[in-house]
Amino acid sequence: MKHNLVLKQSVVAVALAVGGAQFAMAQQAAEPAVQKVFVTGSNIKRADKEGSSPVQTVSAKQIAATGANTVAELLKNIPAFGSGASVDGSDGGFSNGASTASLRGLGSSSTLVLLNGRRITSSAYADPNQGKSAVYDLNSIPVSAIERVEIFKDGASAVYGSDAIAGVINFITKSDYKGAELGASISGNDDGEFRRKTINGVWGFGDLEKNRFSGLISFDVSKRDSTLMSDKDVQQDLYGPINGRMNAFSSSLTGSPFFYKERSPGSKTFYNSYADRANVINRVNCDASQQITGSIAAHNLLPTDTLVGRTFCNINLDNYREVQGAGKDGNVLSRFNVQVSENITAFAELSYSRNERSYLGAPIATRSTSATSVFAAGQPVQNFQLILPVGHPDNPFPDARSAVGFRLMNAPGGSKNVNEAYRGLVGLKGTTGNWDWETGLLWNRSEREELSYGYILKDQIARIMTENRTIAATIADPGVTHNTLNTGFAMVKQIDAKASTTLGKLPGGDIGLAFGGEIRQESIGLTPDSAIAAGKITGLVGSSLNGERTVKSGFVELRTPFLPNWEMDFAGRYDKYPAAKSFVPKVGTKWTITERVALRGSFAKGFRAPALMQIAEGGVQSFSTAIDTLRCPDGQNYLNGADRTDCSKSFSSVSASDPNLQPEKSKSYSVGLILNPMKDLDILVDWYRIKKTNETALLGAQTVIDHPTQYPKGQVVRDNNPANWVKDANGVVIPNSGPILQVNRAWVNQGSTEVSGVDFEVAYRKSLGDWGRLTSNLNWSYLHEYRRAEHPGDVAANTAGYNGGLSDWSTTSGDNPRNRGTASVTWSKDVHAVTATVNYVGPVSLLRRTNNTETYAAPFCHYGKNAAGKTNPGGSEKFSDFFPGLNDCEVKSWTTFDVNYAYTGIKNLTLAFNIKNLFDTKAPYDVRYGTTTNFQGYNTQLHNGMGRYFRMSANYKF
Repeated sequence: MKHNLVLKQSVVAVALAVGGAQFAMAQQAAEPAVQKVFVTGSNIKRADKEGSSPVQTVSAKQIAATGANTVAELLKNIPAFGSGASVDGSDGGFSNGASTASLRGLGSSSTLVLLNGRRITSSAYADPNQGKSAVYDLNSIPVSAIERVEIFKDGASAVYGSDAIAGVINFITKSDYKGAELGASISGNDDGEFRRKTINGVWGFGDLEKNRFSGLISFDVSKRDSTLMSDKDVQQDLYGPINGRMNAFSSSLTGSPFFYKERSPGSKTFYNSYADRANVINRVNCDASQQITGSIAAHNLLPTDTLVGRTFCNINLDNYREVQGAGKDGNVLSRFNVQVSENITAFAELSYSRNERSYLGAPIATRSTSATSVFAAGQPVQNFQLILPVGHPDNPFPDARSAVGFRLMNAPGGSKNVNEAYRGLVGLKGTTGNWDWETGLLWNRSEREELSYGYILKDQIARIMTENRTIAATIADPGVTHNTLNTGFAMVKQIDAKASTTLGKLPGGDIGLAFGGEIRQESIGLTPDSAIAAGKITGLVGSSLNGERTVKSGFVELRTPFLPNWEMDFAGRYDKYPAAKSFVPKVGTKWTITERVALRGSFAKGFRAPALMQIAEGGVQSFSTAIDTLRCPDGQNYLNGADRTDCSKSFSSVSASDPNLQPEKSKSYSVGLILNPMKDLDILVDWYRIKKTNETALLGAQTVIDHPTQYPKGQVVRDNNPANWVKDANGVVIPNSGPILQVNRAWVNQGSTEVSGVDFEVAYRKSLGDWGRLTSNLNWSYLHEYRRAEHPGDVAANTAGYNGGLSDWSTTSGDNPRNRGTASVTWSKDVHAVTATVNYVGPVSLLRRTNNTETYAAPFCHYGKNAAGKTNPGGSEKFSDFFPGLNDCEVKSWTTFDVNYAYTGIKNLTLAFNIKNLFDTKAPYDVRYGTTTNFQGYNTQLHNGMGRYFRMSANYKF
């Protein structure tokens, strides 16, 4: 991809008083006009080659050369973007159907997204994961309508306010377009998977100078196919033996039930291990082709599993596991301009998008060896447990109650998610004297519907207990399940105004001044299905939120070219939220040493207000899985009285909102070197450092379990029946050690995250005479530090190059590869253009090194076995058979090659053929993503399983 390395001018820091400076106000001799433009990061026009902060620009031609079908695909190839984004792939996350961006790995909530210079509304999601409290869905922006993307890779809160801590992405759509264009594309890999079809078009009419009006209407419609998990483009030769991925065993919960004997009368705990296998009975009422006998080797079972050596019915869940859900997308975007007078132009933007995702899902199953949560709006969480009484026609135990496990084989499964976004903008812009000004009125609303099929109605399933109804009759009854519909909206209403001018001259040129303000109303509402709100559904969350706030802001910027080769920029912004006020400054400078060498730097403070979902009335409900370290201290071996489920315990959580949360704060620094050693060569080296403090985060479930007395806002709810308490190694009963029923958490201000690194960009252009033109680009990002302290006073260890939550066991950060880069070469001649690109993602270590204040005597792998043959905390003991050394305990680096060919030899027609991953390099093996829950076989934020991927497109201009 070609990147313009000429750095655009950006803002930087608090505006200084104008009156105190000695300005040269005298009339200057006429000079040749220099065209100046607005660039992301500032509201002052400036010449193209000015700048004290880095802005990476990606043009429509460059976007086309990448073969990207979506905005998210495009950004994933830019090295400055890291982990912490939502990926629009398969079902199972809190942000199903959405795609987000995460600059510097700081999360989507610290990356501000603009459309034509104004923010877009967040979508109607309540994602409790770190850095995802505000979900700005990129699927609402069609690639075909984009003229360019400007990525401001520096703190920009002093200009744009909240959410711009890590930087800004500004999608600028086509505007001054004349004529019409129609395009189509089709894509898929060499196995016929991940297929996508797209039709798009644009029509530009009028001429603002000649006709006093102009307009543009564009559309983009696409359809993508469902793709099931497979063994073709992942390293199945490793996933199979180590993780048991895609082995013959999938799930023992079928229409043939399992029965688990109660340990003691009234305890509500049940036998479920190999040692107690005589107290577990199952039916085998299925075809012989569906029957298997549990095997440790063949089915990746633990020796303690009650399925070992047992014949049972099996359902193949691989038939429902998608790495990409089916989708239908539609976008319409329009822009209009009317020349009201010689110096005033009225403008308007209207857009609509609809993104539908359909996900497969197996019929729902239940296993009542532990209680299931039932959520009801405004009520404490209730627990429901299906226990067959003695004498029930299905209970095989004559002297004990029984838990039961089975699947409602006739129930529908899966879900459908629909996001719709509406956006309207009207405004005026013009020139009055020496002032350029603009004002606008924005309305942006996002709506979401989430339809989930076949969830269990509590009162219907309870008839097994209350009416002695048989399990067979229950499975046959379609009225036992209910299709739920959750709805939500998020909205922004905004009025803004800004103006810019020049105040006079300094030795280096015009003094620029800009100021403005805005009033913005933000609102969000999430409404669960009425059956969920009434507490009629078991085992399904339904978040309920209702919040609104008004934000008032003002900003000022000043550009001061003190000398011909030295300039400084200042900016400041004041924001008033209902519960908080904030003023943040920014200052930047650029020193042009020679025509070939320049230095620049910036310092900025920033802030991010708590997202509405974190402070609005209501709460976020979820299910979590963690190790109950009281009952299973090492994550592998459970205590006397516990069972294997305690080593990987699933439970419900309610995450309470807190209207008293305070804004996050940040400080960012950057120093850059710009080199132009020759006319056709540009080199940019940029160092950056960003530190966020007072972060708003949801208390981690594992943290609350491990430290139950340290966090008053967290609560571990356990079974209080003394009969279910466990004993330690000495046989002493541990008080209040019953199974976990629920872990309640809350949003808190805690800790900090600090990142630093170096961005390196090179662009080289060479004319080959009659042989055409050659353009080469390198874009590399090196992560020097990634440190997170979950709580004030914690030790913030450097986890760059590691999975943060493993390297420092006290944190929850994700994968942080040290190096990411792309390099491309484009050769163009007459009607031909060929681009070859290499993409690189560095390795990620899975070693454990520290736990807050504790530094381990020697690093060890989280997975496999140690030297003594004991299984490490992460399990997957066979991992060591393939990766025995410490240096092997990592996700390997990944290098792929792409090629794109474009042909324009037919009048008005452009044909393009793109191949991604030309050599069909499989995504690197990642032990964490081959399980029954994370079955994709790769980390979707860093890699993909598409393999060799083809895309053909045609565009015709009328």
